[in-house]
Amino acid sequence: MPEPGEITTLRHADEICICPACGYTYGFHTSFVSANANKERPIKDTREVYRVILICPECGARYDVGWRVSFIDPENRIIKTIELQQQTP
Repeated sequence: MPEPGEITTLRHADEICICPACGYTYGFHTSFVSANANKERPIKDTREVYRVILICPECGARYDVGWRVSFIDPENRIIKTIELQQQTP
């Protein structure tokens, strides 16, 4: 297994399936890196935002294509659902 490479920015076209570093053609694995990692934040955001990083399974090259995601805490979602059920007549 190759060591993880440095994250580089990748401009994408219509489809992202070929690794520019090695030519692997069967797509990428993904990982999520905190967009606020190693940053001092005086004000806490309401949501943690993550950068979606594409990883080539062949050579380990890592790419940031500009996608950002945040996740919903499943426990908060369940509590809200229970609260809504209790409010229904």
